[in-house]
Amino acid sequence: MINIKKEKLTALLGYFAMVLFSVLFIVIGNKVAVGEQKFFARDDGAEILAAKVDKVISREEDRQDMGSVERVTVTIDFEATVIRGEHKGMQLQAQQINDSFMAVGYKEVEAGDKLLLYGYDDGQETHWLMHEYLRSDALIVLAAVFIVLLLLYGRKKGFHSVLALGFTCLSIFLVFIPAILSGKNIYAASFILMAFITVMTLTLVNGFNRKSLSAGIGLFGGLAAAALVFGLADIFLKLSGYVSEESIYLAYVNPANPIDLKAILFAGILLGALGAVMDVAVSIAASLQEVHDSAENPTFASLMQSGLNIGQDMLGTMMNTLVLAYIGSSLSLVLILIVYSNSLLELFNKEMIVVEVLQSLAGSVGLLAAIPLTTLVSSYIYIHKRKS
Repeated sequence: MINIKKEKLTALLGYFAMVLFSVLFIVIGNKVAVGEQKFFARDDGAEILAAKVDKVISREEDRQDMGSVERVTVTIDFEATVIRGEHKGMQLQAQQINDSFMAVGYKEVEAGDKLLLYGYDDGQETHWLMHEYLRSDALIVLAAVFIVLLLLYGRKKGFHSVLALGFTCLSIFLVFIPAILSGKNIYAASFILMAFITVMTLTLVNGFNRKSLSAGIGLFGGLAAAALVFGLADIFLKLSGYVSEESIYLAYVNPANPIDLKAILFAGILLGALGAVMDVAVSIAASLQEVHDSAENPTFASLMQSGLNIGQDMLGTMMNTLVLAYIGSSLSLVLILIVYSNSLLELFNKEMIVVEVLQSLAGSVGLLAAIPLTTLVSSYIYIHKRKS
């Protein structure tokens, strides 16, 4: 009984120690990563306000015959009230202009819509244009519903998962991304981030135990394999890092100290693989613990065989998950490239397609490495614990 209480106290202290460490990592890491860099401080004279449409004043439609096509321009004048910020309550008039030749066509505004208005000064007065629909409020509601459902279903485990997810997002957006934009070494930042996410997540969700240790070792092995695949690919595929229009913009963010675009590819591939490899490693470690605890006389060989069998069943679906996730996230790009490519040979030699394939391959190799390594470590640790 005393030993059980001591184990619970140790686990509780370890849990709060990890929470404290995570908070310190994010706070201190943010200060180190940001340095003298300023974000969201663009000074071009423009102003963005959140507002709610009170009423539509007028709608005008202009049609122009451009030969083979007709150009349609719709101009909508409306009144809106600012709903947040220092100008909250201010009423103003704004316009929405939809042009059929524009790449993006927004739904026409209606009374009750919440918008972001873009203001520019022509020297005499400020003109306001519809910039974007205000979508963040709906996202917050959806996220809140997700968290509530997760807490209802997972209860204590769900709370740990939400906390780990929160620390993961904060570490990416407050530490990792500022580190990249302020010119820090991206490779080093990637390793630090992934080590933090791995240790923090496994500790908060599963606790300080042999299961977390086994899964962590298997996970790091899988990520090392994925990193090796990227290193070999960089040699043989002659990657430049210019895989999209966004890459070109990134190259000119800081001309004095340009961002290493190949390092961005490296970080993206490992971050994409991290979730899938962690899922497999934890699942195998947890399954083998159940097998070990329920078997009357488990052996190292029997646990190894069970782990490899479980890993084989998981491998196909997880590889599909990786491939489908990457294809789904870049479906529009794939469609455009197919339309504007002359042949399959040209298509599969475009760097952006090569990188998409490389992401799937690197993640799959990470899974292949993590499964036997997690099985080996888990089998050894559980059998050694039983003998002790």
